[in-house]
Amino acid sequence: MEGGLEGALVVAAAFCIQILAFGTSQSIGIYNIEWLRYFDSGAAAVSLVGSINLGVFLGAGPVSSLLMSRWSHRQVAMLGAVLANLGLIVMPFAPNLVFMYAFFGILTGLGNSLVYVPSHVLSGLYYSKHRSLATGIATAGSGFGTTVFPIVINELIQYYGWRGSLFIISGLNLHLLIFTALLWPVPRRTQVLVSRADNLEEAESVTINVNQNVEIEMRSDTISGTVYCDNEDHKDGVSLPSKVLNQQSYKNGECKDEGLCVENVNIDKNNVSSPLMRSTSKPQALSVKQKIQQYFSAVFTTDFIIYFLSNIFWNAGAGIMLIFFAEYVFSIGLDKQDSSILYALIGAGNCVGCVLGGLLGNIKHFDRIHVYLLGNIGAGLLPCLIPWKATHTFWCLAIIVVLFGLMFGIILGLLVVVTSDLLGTEALGRGFGYLMLSNGIGTFSGPPIAGLLIDSFKNNDLAMFLSGGFSILGGAVMCLVPLRRRFCHTSHPTVVRCQDGEEIIEPPDR
Repeated sequence: MEGGLEGALVVAAAFCIQILAFGTSQSIGIYNIEWLRYFDSGAAAVSLVGSINLGVFLGAGPVSSLLMSRWSHRQVAMLGAVLANLGLIVMPFAPNLVFMYAFFGILTGLGNSLVYVPSHVLSGLYYSKHRSLATGIATAGSGFGTTVFPIVINELIQYYGWRGSLFIISGLNLHLLIFTALLWPVPRRTQVLVSRADNLEEAESVTINVNQNVEIEMRSDTISGTVYCDNEDHKDGVSLPSKVLNQQSYKNGECKDEGLCVENVNIDKNNVSSPLMRSTSKPQALSVKQKIQQYFSAVFTTDFIIYFLSNIFWNAGAGIMLIFFAEYVFSIGLDKQDSSILYALIGAGNCVGCVLGGLLGNIKHFDRIHVYLLGNIGAGLLPCLIPWKATHTFWCLAIIVVLFGLMFGIILGLLVVVTSDLLGTEALGRGFGYLMLSNGIGTFSGPPIAGLLIDSFKNNDLAMFLSGGFSILGGAVMCLVPLRRRFCHTSHPTVVRCQDGEEIIEPPDR
């Protein structure tokens, strides 16, 4: 089974992590109703608590990626769990909104980012064929959290007040320390290109799991000898099954991400029983400028820049909806309980949408980018229906928010796989980190703009129209990717190998 028990455990842990991280951050709109009255502040000032949190949560993706290049996914996530809980535990003692900006907005937001990005990326690295479904299931945790937490928070506020409820929420978030400890690292793999003895031009690729004693099966004959690794755990080599083979060379497959750097080796064609000998040649060292150019050229392709801008716009729209919807429902005459239930229904639709997006992404004849941009447009049209007075009943709003959550979930379920489609798995960690930066820019900028409009014109409808407009704009921008490929005759990026054997992504058009 692809991924094995470890892969299933990581997906389950990522699911639970997103329940807590997104459940807490995206349910902050429930507290806005209380804080508007308690602090006697405007909508823009109060909304800034949630927008800073979500902005840092998603915008600190590059920080997470940088730390993941030096530490393991588990170590980064556990650091994030500590920071998120430090920010939450002091929230009940907050004397003013500025205190909340610093601790919940920045500290908890940074902690949640360090928890979310490693767990989400790791759940995708365990799978290849079913990557879309795996990341969709993991992302469904965000929808489940957004479903449960608003109802729980509303009930806690009724019994314990907003300060008392935050003590309990911070206690629940301590479970992040347990779930991050379950983020088992991906087994190191290396790839060997081999030739059949009867046809040296027909090369085959074999992936070797160097953490286990694995029998390697091929359609014809297998390589003989030992692969020597620059890795402390396997520095003496990995023995392979001995059977037939003539000359061919070794290339490293996932060297950079997995920390396994193996140099070129060869088989002596005159002696098939001889081991693979390690080459003495060393790769040429790159200058700092070359390393920086190589780092960014693998990520900032034309298609990814379009994707980056699209994410800014739809996150601005989604952030407005998540932060202002509960307050909007309360302003049109529904009570707090109805407001929290409707807010929870967004999460229910989101949960289903994440899995649905993962399933659609696994269907061979479905273009994931088309599904993604349709999700953007759908998530934009639905908020524009909310200001229509005919929809100001509980059941009409319930249908709208469930469909909005469904569209939102489809987008979230496809984030990792679309990034992988645009950049390849080699640059997935870096690419997803920068994608989170675009998400953070959107969620940080959208709600304050909506808050200023509400304070200036005293009209809550403007927030819903602005939310829908931003999301539709995000979908329109993403349309440029398939249009560019069609009219410029470009395709997906290709993987090329440098002289030192390292695999990098070469986009079709800079």
